[in-house]
Amino acid sequence: MTVFAPTRPAVPHFYRYQNAEHLDRLKTIMLTHVLYLPSVGQLNDPVDCRPKIAPMSDEQMVTFLRNDCIRRHSVLALNELQKEELKIRTSIRIQGLEWFQRELSKLLNAQIEEFRIYSLSKRFNNFSLWAKYAADHTGYCLEFANEGLLFEKAVEVIYGEYAAFDLNDANRRDAIFLVHKRPEWSNEEEVRLILPRGKGSTVKMNDPRWLTRVILGMRTSDAHEQQIRGWAKERKPELTVVRATFDELHQELRLV
Repeated sequence: MTVFAPTRPAVPHFYRYQNAEHLDRLKTIMLTHVLYLPSVGQLNDPVDCRPKIAPMSDEQMVTFLRNDCIRRHSVLALNELQKEELKIRTSIRIQGLEWFQRELSKLLNAQIEEFRIYSLSKRFNNFSLWAKYAADHTGYCLEFANEGLLFEKAVEVIYGEYAAFDLNDANRRDAIFLVHKRPEWSNEEEVRLILPRGKGSTVKMNDPRWLTRVILGMRTSDAHEQQIRGWAKERKPELTVVRATFDELHQELRLV
């Protein structure tokens, strides 16, 4: 298997844009220092983290299914293996090659959907992210320091097509598809925390100071601002809260 060597982001902070629809989730982050990581199945891009399976000939499919049978049955007599191969060939002839490819794709994606992804961005002043993920500037943005045992595992997203998955070539399999996205998403400048399968759905920030600020949107309501500032004062250590404003002269967001 090839080595998965993702790129570490060099920026000092990461940003997580959120709407204010469920403020109780923000309270959990601020006061208990726990982050919830969505599963791959909850991501908004239906092809995200789901590699294509490379096209296979009938013989390549037979090879893969026969090897899978050997893997599942460590001790298998030669005549039994020959019977299994005959069943495989018959099934491919009856069901069709594409049916098997679709089923394998479903099985692969089902396993991948158990991974957890926490999506972050490299800057707080991305207008499109405020509009899309923070409900048109009415939500908020979390600022995290790029330091510590948790965020040192953050990786850059690579924008571009990922090579199709060759199921018969174990030497070319890696997990880099977890950080590949299509080029049309490149404006998000995404950075990811990835939680492997079987590791739960949350992570604890061992140092509360890794969350450095909450940035309110320029249209965050007064009621939501009051609630967030209240939690910030209750928090140990107290958390800084700032508001994004629009600078009409330079047409950019500034923090006050």
